[in-house]
Amino acid sequence: MSHRHADPSPTLLPLLAVKALLALAARDHSTARTLWTRSKGEHSRNQLRRSRRMGVASLRLEACSRDMSAEVRA
Repeated sequence: MSHRHADPSPTLLPLLAVKALLALAARDHSTARTLWTRSKGEHSRNQLRRSRRMGVASLRLEACSRDMSAEVRA
């Protein structure tokens, strides 16, 4: 059974191809970083909105229970 081996001599890419690949990698990295940062910002904004909603809901519940207890006392 014969085995095929890759040619051990390295084939060098042309300089222009190397620069193009590096530019693509840098662009992909910055895009990923931008998306990550944006998603972090959206997450914190959503958390703020959620906590504000929960605060409003608890205030309404508190007012409602006060009204009910006032009705019971009256």
